[in-house]
Amino acid sequence: MALLHLTFAPCPLDRLEKPGAEEAHVWLVDLETPCDNWLSPAEQERANAMRHAEKQRHFIAARSALRLILSKYVGGAPDKLALAAAAQGKPFLDMPDALQFNVTHARGKALIAIAPVSVGIDLEFARSVRNLDRLVEDYFAPEEEKSLTSLPNDQRAQAFLAAWTRKEACLKATGEGIAGGLHRYRVTLRADEEPKLLSIDGNESAAQAWTLHAFAAFGDGQAAICAASPSLSVQGFAL
Repeated sequence: MALLHLTFAPCPLDRLEKPGAEEAHVWLVDLETPCDNWLSPAEQERANAMRHAEKQRHFIAARSALRLILSKYVGGAPDKLALAAAAQGKPFLDMPDALQFNVTHARGKALIAIAPVSVGIDLEFARSVRNLDRLVEDYFAPEEEKSLTSLPNDQRAQAFLAAWTRKEACLKATGEGIAGGLHRYRVTLRADEEPKLLSIDGNESAAQAWTLHAFAAFGDGQAAICAASPSLSVQGFAL
């Protein structure tokens, strides 16, 4: 599988140049590493309402990391940046000509994508998948189901997670989330195929306006980034 190969440079101390028109930055964040709390009062209130200690800790770390990273591009104190939420719940930076961003986290790790266009990112770790056939039937396009069922049994779970990750990245880029319909975004999933968005609602031309990349992260993690650009390069940083 021709995955995108990313190297993650150490976090620059000074202000960062914003990614170009056809560029995205992806940040690796360890949510278990101690960090400063940059939450706004509303975010802190949200965190305080969380009953699960680990969930609360990871939320504070992920949102603080996001604010710190954004401040490196746009300036200002991290806790003073104006973050708002769109109708479907996707957060955005509320300022003129703002950068777009998206966050994903799992198992105490996070990826944060930054771009000048709509962007989505997702992270999944290798695991067994219960009711795989039912999930494929419910959420995958017929062509994807055929491709998946043609694989040997020992390859299906990995291919399923690869496809799920790519579909989620697409839906997060549009701001729809899973409710928007995973089956609408047809992607490649086999190890011998280039990771790619093939069609949206059966329309191959519509898919050409987006770029989908897949890459490895945090050892056995599978990740995907999707952005509203027909050609997208990706640069990596580690916080």
